[in-house]
Amino acid sequence: MTPEPEHLPVPLPPGGPTPTPAQTLLARLLRYRFFLVALVVFLFFGALFLWQHLGGGGKPAPASHPPAAALTPKGEPQGAKGPEAALSLTPEPAPEAKKLEAGHPAPAPVPEAKKPAEAPHSPAAIPEAKKPAAAHPAPATGLHAPAAPAAPAAPAREPAKGEVFTRALIKTIDDQVNKTWFGWRPNSILFGKLGLTDNVNNIQLGVLEVARSTIEVMNVNMTRFATTEAYNPQVNDAMNYLMVSPDKYWFPSAAGKYQEAIHNLEIYIKDLHRGRSRFYSRVDNLIVLLNKYKHLLGSSFNNLIKDTEADGRPVSWWGSDDYFYFSRGIALGMAEMLEGVNKEFERELQKKNLHKLLEEGIHALHQAAHLAPWVVTNGSKDGVLANHRANMGTYIGEAEHVISTLVNVLAAN
Repeated sequence: MTPEPEHLPVPLPPGGPTPTPAQTLLARLLRYRFFLVALVVFLFFGALFLWQHLGGGGKPAPASHPPAAALTPKGEPQGAKGPEAALSLTPEPAPEAKKLEAGHPAPAPVPEAKKPAEAPHSPAAIPEAKKPAAAHPAPATGLHAPAAPAAPAAPAREPAKGEVFTRALIKTIDDQVNKTWFGWRPNSILFGKLGLTDNVNNIQLGVLEVARSTIEVMNVNMTRFATTEAYNPQVNDAMNYLMVSPDKYWFPSAAGKYQEAIHNLEIYIKDLHRGRSRFYSRVDNLIVLLNKYKHLLGSSFNNLIKDTEADGRPVSWWGSDDYFYFSRGIALGMAEMLEGVNKEFERELQKKNLHKLLEEGIHALHQAAHLAPWVVTNGSKDGVLANHRANMGTYIGEAEHVISTLVNVLAAN
């Protein structure tokens, strides 16, 4: 015989068992899953956008110089004898008092000569109380002694021949290795191997190509009078360091070697001031450099206007993005170097009146370096959607034409 249950069964509600809070939350997430996926995608691309546009970093603030030390009435800096000497108000004893302290007898007093009678209306006869107050009273002695005029600033040091050009090369490397967020990225595991910031990576690779072409001409031409002269050891080592593969993570590290290249170029600048190194800013050396730049711009221009790859496949959207930012890096580095050329080879450019033409090329490169759309699109040339490769190609092609003209004019007699 089956025993009867102690409690009667409770009837269920019409809608079935009451869901738990966890089940209710899961049901809501499933209901809005498309919205959540879209939100995650939007946040991901927003983060990439911030990395891209904030990756340039800021310029370092100029080093502040401490003010010149205030001078005491004796002309000595206050800090020379400590704060007690600076705040001391006790005057030094007179020579007679020093003699008395040393045990010397005091000299006999000199009788005062009799003064002549003063006129009743003379200034000396007027009582002290009736004398008019001075228009500018003498400053009272106290803690605030009158500051001596500041010493004139030392004249700025004249840059050595070749220093401006070398400084421009150092800046192009230093801006990408030390001044960007996360430093040099093509060799990092997170940003380089996984390609999370491929836009910044391609910009840095483009700048590196300009730096390599520049230092090669410096090593072979600009630091030697002729081909029979030995290579400059600092510039030669810097060139070898810059030739390290940009994605080399370890043994050796690409970023570490590029830092060593910067250090060697700094030593080269010091040697220029000491007269131990040379820089030859001749027209033939400038022509070699501009020919290097012309080839870089020509290769970049071809990648920006082509519709198919070498194997016949059309240029994909991902490939279009890489070509765009690599060309932007070339424009960024070359604009910096041409500004150095404009100052370092000023005399050679003035002989042919080429300053205006060179400035037009620099302007075109600056326009290309600041072309930064939110998303690089690869639309057709006559379509509604933009083709940012073609837009970049406009400025790169103009810069190539200017540099080609410069080479032709400089080479003409």
